[in-house]
This record gives sequence, C-alpha cells and structure tokens, in this order.
Amino acid sequence: MTVVKGRTSPDQQKAYQDGAYRHGYTVRVSIPRIDLWIAAFLGLRRQDSAVGGVADPSSLGMSPVVAFLCSCALIVAALAANASRLGESWAVPTFYCAIAAIFLPAAARIVHPGASRLERLALIVIVTSAFFVVRVIRAPVAFIDHDEFLHWATVNDILGAGRLFLPNPLLPVSPLYPGLELITAALVNLSGLSVFAAGLIVLAAARIMLMLALFLLFEKITDSARIASIACLIYMGSSTFLLFDVHYSYESLAIPMLAAVLLASESRRVELGGTAGWPMVVATMLLIVALAVTHHLTSYFCTALLCGTAVMECLKQGASAQQRRQAILLASIAVIAPVAWSKIVGNPTGGYILPVLEGGIDEVAQLVSSSTTTRKLFVSDTGVLAPAWQRNLTMAGVALICLGLLTGFLRSLVFNGQHRNASILWPPTRWRLWRSSLLQILVLVTLAYPVSIIFRLTRSGWEIGNRIGSLSFLGVAIVVAVAVAAFWHGTSRGWLRATALAAAATTVLIAGVISSEGPRILVPAGYEVSADSSSIEPMGISAARWTSQWLGGDQHFAADRINRLLLSTYGRQKVSTTLESGQDTSMAITAADLGPMERKLLIDSGIGFVMVDLRMTTGLPGVGVYFDGGAQDRNHMVPLQASSLLKFNSERDVDRTFDNGFMVIFDVGRLGKARQPAVPRGRTGEKVQSLGRIEGDLQ
Repeated sequence: MTVVKGRTSPDQQKAYQDGAYRHGYTVRVSIPRIDLWIAAFLGLRRQDSAVGGVADPSSLGMSPVVAFLCSCALIVAALAANASRLGESWAVPTFYCAIAAIFLPAAARIVHPGASRLERLALIVIVTSAFFVVRVIRAPVAFIDHDEFLHWATVNDILGAGRLFLPNPLLPVSPLYPGLELITAALVNLSGLSVFAAGLIVLAAARIMLMLALFLLFEKITDSARIASIACLIYMGSSTFLLFDVHYSYESLAIPMLAAVLLASESRRVELGGTAGWPMVVATMLLIVALAVTHHLTSYFCTALLCGTAVMECLKQGASAQQRRQAILLASIAVIAPVAWSKIVGNPTGGYILPVLEGGIDEVAQLVSSSTTTRKLFVSDTGVLAPAWQRNLTMAGVALICLGLLTGFLRSLVFNGQHRNASILWPPTRWRLWRSSLLQILVLVTLAYPVSIIFRLTRSGWEIGNRIGSLSFLGVAIVVAVAVAAFWHGTSRGWLRATALAAAATTVLIAGVISSEGPRILVPAGYEVSADSSSIEPMGISAARWTSQWLGGDQHFAADRINRLLLSTYGRQKVSTTLESGQDTSMAITAADLGPMERKLLIDSGIGFVMVDLRMTTGLPGVGVYFDGGAQDRNHMVPLQASSLLKFNSERDVDRTFDNGFMVIFDVGRLGKARQPAVPRGRTGEKVQSLGRIEGDLQ
C-alpha cells in the first residue's frame, strides 16, 4: 500500500492518488460509512433536507394544457359512468383510469422544480375542480349516498318548519350541528333552487376553499410553494378525499373550515408590528366557533391541534411573549367552544361516538391478541373478492405512503429547524429551535396513520379508521411532500424522475379511492340488496313519494336501512331507528310470527306503518346489515325469508295499504287499539296496482 509521507497539501495528496490510480498503484481508499448513508436516507442532517428554488412566480406555464387533458378525461369518466348503468364490465376500470388521467399530468408538472408558484396554484385548482365534476358525474341528478340522506332530511325540516333543532331519527346529532344545513337552506330560499342543486354549490365552494387554504397553509409553514403544492397532491390520496368528503355531509364543510382555522392561526404567527396578529386572532376565534357548530369530531381534532401548537409555542426558544399569549388564547377558545356548544344542545356526542369507539377498540384488542377473526381484506360482506388489480394497487399505495413517512418524518423536523447548517436533533440544545410549531404538531399527527390502518382491519372500527385517516393526512401530506422535494426528487431538472414520482402519487390516489369505494364507485345496472348508493333506484323512490301523496306526511314507519332513507326524504315520513328510540323494530319485521313480543315492540315504538322490501330475500346485505346493525342483524348467514316478512297478511288487525310487487306497506296502527284503517287523502297521484301474492310467495 502506498502512503504519502511528509508535509503535503490536500491538493498534492489528491494529485498523487490520482496518478497512482492511473498507473495501477494501490492507494488508501476511504470507504463510506453506513451510518452516513442511513443519516442521508432519514434526513438527519440539514443539508439532506435542503429544497431548491422555483421559477418565475408569474407564469401559468403548462396549466392550460393540463386543463385540456382534464376535460378529455372527464369525457371518458362520463362515458364510463353511463356504461356502468348499462351493465358493462369495463366501466369501473375505465372510470379509475379517467381519475388517474386527471391527476397524473398535473402531478408530474407540480413535482418538477421548474413550475412557478402561480402555475402550481392553478394546477391545484384545475385538478380539484375536475375531481368535483367526477363526483357530479357519479350522481348527477340526486343524492345517492347514505350520509347525504341523513343531512337532506335535516334541511327539509329547516325549510318546512322554519326553525332549527327538530329531531332527526336517522341521525339525531345532525340537527344539533346545523352549519352545512343552514347555508344550504339560506341558498335555497334566496335562489329557489332545489336542495340538491344548492347542496352541490355549497360543496363545490367548500372544496375549492379547502385546497386553497391548504396550499397557503403549507406554504406558510414551509416557506416553499413547491412543497405546498406537492403536499396538496398527497392530501388528495386520502381515502375520503375524492368522494366521501364531497358527500352532502357536515364533515365536507368542516374540513375546509379546519384548514381555514389553521391558516388564520399560522398567519397570525408571521405578522409583525405592535398589534401583530390580533386581527387574525379574532378571525381565528370566529372560525373556531363556526366549526364548533358544524361538526363535532373535526372540532375536537382542531382543539387537539391548537392545544399542541400552544404547548410547542411555550417550549420554543425565541418565541415572543405575545405569540405565546395568542397561542394559549386560541387553544382556550378551541377547548371552550365545542364543549360549550355540546352542553347547550344537550351533550349528544357521547352516546353517539363512544359505542362505536369502544367497539372498534375492543376489536383491535382482540386482533392483537389473535382471539377473534378479523375483517377479511378486500372481501365484501356478501363474500365478493375485489379484483386483483384493486388489491395490488391498494397495498402498493399504503406501502408508498409508509416509505414516504419513513424518509420524511425526521427530515421534516430537521427542515423545520432554525439553524440552516446543523440538525435540530443533535446536540440537545437545539431540540427547542424550530420555525413553525404547527409543523411540529402535524409531523407528530402522522403517527395516527398506522393506527387508522389497524382500525380498518376490523368490522366495527372501519369507519373510525376511515375518519382518522382523513385527518391524519394533514400531517402525512406535508411529511411526504418534504421527503419528495428534498430526497426523492431534489433539484433534478429531468422529467423522468418527476414522472415516476407522479405515477407513485397517482397510485396513492387510486389506492385511497379503492379502499373507500372499491367496486361500488359507480351506480350499477341492477339493484343490490342493502348496498347504500347501489340500492337507490326509482321503485323505492316512487314508493316513498306515494306515501306522502296518499297517506300524508309525518306517519310513523318501520322499514329497512335503505327505505327509511327514502321515506324520510322523498316521503317526508317519520321513521323508527334505534338511535332515536333505542327500540329495534327490525326484530318484529324479521320474526317468523307476529307474537305478543313483536306486537308490544311495534305498539311501544308507536309504529303506524311497516314497509317490507321483498328484495331483501334475494341476497345478503351489501353493507353487512339490513336494518340498524344490531347483534341479530349482523348475524344473518342467509337472506331473509319471504314468509317472515309477509306474516302481516294473516293478521286481522293489519291492513295491506300498498303493494307494487316487491314493496309492501302494512297498516299496523290498529295493533293494541281499535281504530279505522288510514283513509288516504284526496288522490294526487296515479293508480297503483297490486300484483297480488299467493301464500306469501313472490309471483
């Protein structure tokens, strides 16, 4: 081995070694240390978390081209949705391809460092608008998803009675958090639009507000428009983004309001001057109160974020006394507002949320202890296995998110440090030196993402995991975006790497949609039993409207999960649910005989009419339950028996009021008391013919 001795400069030593290489001599070679590779991968050093600049902020760049491509993809999506109604097998894969075609070109341009700030913002708005049109294409003329009917009923009550807080048996908590319904009702009264049209306008405005607020929020806490735009892309990969959070539901308005609260709070931090931040503090307080009367869970999550931010502000070195006072004030308001509103309206969320949470936690505990079977992955409640491409894409999307979190978690903390040339992780004296306290909290929020995955493996906890996942994506988005901008892409000007990363982001997006909607993303050609949007069809709607025309409104009905939605909205009837009364009337409907217990159940519940849908005898429920989801309802191994549903035919004090061949309405108002059968009001509809039955069998 050749060793250079004597007093030589580093340049002379390097020249000597270069010469030795050329002549084949053996020299001492420095082998990279593995710990430095690990540090670079995880982003422990400041130089590994550097983010390059962007182009001129005044150029629209390629956004017009992306807008044209999105319009072409929307045409394909519309054709696929129509093909699904005709029963074509290629409709669902084509619809997913159209979603990917909307997202991929914009993602490639946003990941590339050459895009300007204005172009990035324009691309985010274009993709967001296109995705909202996808929601309209899926349901263009009416609400079809389960949660939408719950809030539609509340709007009808507000419009009909002209006051708030009327009981809603479908979701008793809905009238107590009427933010979304109040805005919709006001728009209906001002414009004369239908509830559906007014709801779409409110949802579209809320969706644009959400993405603009997120872009500005991420930009403020990272000082980078590139990271902010990439974070918006990653956020679209949440399982609830594409469709669930644009359902007509209070969460669809609450999430944008949460983003606005965080943006106003962070804007307060960066203001300077003697009265710095106080106008934004007032604006933030008003938004917190508005959020508290819109959605309970989102309001509680906002409380956790603002309280965590206040703690970080108190721990942060260099924070001014005024900033700390403002952070503590906002955290206090965030605690007081939802608690006070809950007390005012009667503390409804405990009985509504706790049973679901307890059931989910119990199943997770059993899953960890391996004492019970879990929910089968990619298998519906009817036993149908999802296609292989959906299973593979879903697993790939989760793996990509985990990889992004692995390379972005510590890197985001380092990136948030005040010292540009050293890590905040070492020495310990720099642990309390960071720029944005909110960014610190959002990084910690990503720890909830694995928890959401565990909950989604259980039957009772699936909905909990879905909600946790959507909120945790506020942190996931920013952490993965830092990893993409600082590690996976960096300052490379080539399109190959940007396109590969855009394809990965597209995989995350499609995986999120599949995990939320799966094969039921489009309305099928035929009716499916108790499958929410796949069970909303003209026969059930016309039957519900018939009740309003011939029986009058506000009759008390017992019905299955789907028909009670239609009766409450299209028929304007009262429906029996266990959420409202605690009585499970499904036991009287599905029992083999109408015995004393079944009669007492109907009488005690005040039921006047029972609607039975004989299509429930043709298959198992698509969502796992026919009615309210009680223990008996979840244990059905075979479809219901027609003889059980039609047992009312043999009862003397029960009248068959309506029969369209599959759906039958029985007047049970004379059970337990003597009264005449209900007399229809003046005829306002067409004749309804009874198709007749022999001994309870379908003809």
